[in-house]
Amino acid sequence: MVSDSFFSQENFMPHGMCYLWQPDILWTSVISDVTTALAYFSITAAVIMFVKKRHDLPYPWFFILAGSVIFVACGTSHLISAIVIWKPIYGISSIVKAVTAVASLATGIVIWFILPFFLKFPSPTMLAEKNTALEVSLNKLQLAHVSILESQKLASLTNLMSGMAHELNTPMGTSITAASCIEDELEKLKKEKLTKSEFQRIITNIDQGFQLVQSNLKRSADLVSLFKDVAVIEQSSVEKNFNLHEFISDLTAALSLKFNLSPEQIKMDCPKSLNIHSNPSAFIDIITNFFTNSVIHGFDSLLEGRIALSFEKKSENLLTFTYSDNGNGMDAIQLKRIFEPFFTTNRGAGGPGLGMTIVYNTISNLKGNIECRSDAGEGMTFTVELPIK
Repeated sequence: MVSDSFFSQENFMPHGMCYLWQPDILWTSVISDVTTALAYFSITAAVIMFVKKRHDLPYPWFFILAGSVIFVACGTSHLISAIVIWKPIYGISSIVKAVTAVASLATGIVIWFILPFFLKFPSPTMLAEKNTALEVSLNKLQLAHVSILESQKLASLTNLMSGMAHELNTPMGTSITAASCIEDELEKLKKEKLTKSEFQRIITNIDQGFQLVQSNLKRSADLVSLFKDVAVIEQSSVEKNFNLHEFISDLTAALSLKFNLSPEQIKMDCPKSLNIHSNPSAFIDIITNFFTNSVIHGFDSLLEGRIALSFEKKSENLLTFTYSDNGNGMDAIQLKRIFEPFFTTNRGAGGPGLGMTIVYNTISNLKGNIECRSDAGEGMTFTVELPIK
């Protein structure tokens, strides 16, 4: 008999009649359908949670279509299959099956379009191969980095040797010339007949030659001492506890006398109770070279020069201090070379250009850091961080 409505139940018998209401078959079928439905619903919940958690997931709509719609439809279909054992709701069952079919067909078609994209995702084996390749590349990069560092060290050593030769050439050459002149004058003394005036002139020339040799040899010794300071790798100075305020006050007072600076030209900001455990000689080297750099290279007029020092204990193991002046400063190109050996902006007026190199090496040996800021005509500012105990 034809039903009056798509959802009519009166003209249909429940599916249990097909099982002849045999309990073992009936309940096995019902329990299987309900269990399968619950499993599909659980998978749907897991897929939705997965899509929400993975914001970087490509094509999330596909997972919703394939995971949620299909599994919900399949689960509902199995659940209705259990119900029709007693209730002949075959119209509803047909609609659920139609929805499942449409969703499955759509997923089956779409999957072929996005399959190439998913195939591009690396497998664990591919990831392992890429990791191995990256490790090889990293090792090569590290070897290249070491090679570059060695090249830089060699270039610095070449520059250092060239600078040493250049700086020592003048005093040593002058000493050799003076020694030759002394030798000539001594030959003249061997003559039997010399007037008193000639004898006196020769003695004067010899005396002047010896003074010239002495002064230039002293200059050479000073340069060698500077070279040793630059080349040293480890400092052997003993660390000790001391009051930084008292130490810096005494040091700046001595430097102000050395460079003929008035107390008003030097401003110091340091807590009076600041006690540290560090290398006092390192502070002497650093600050003395800062002062020297300001006076010789920074100040056009010594009377107008101003220097400021500020010390602050950032933590139990870190001291920060700032040194600044109002001198000529440096442009960007000069600033990049400030710590290079033998670089100077005032060749002939000061030293050989090793002061800032000594500062950099001293701070590096103490495991500290130094930064420099400057603009032409705007003075210099050095910020130093040093580990302390």
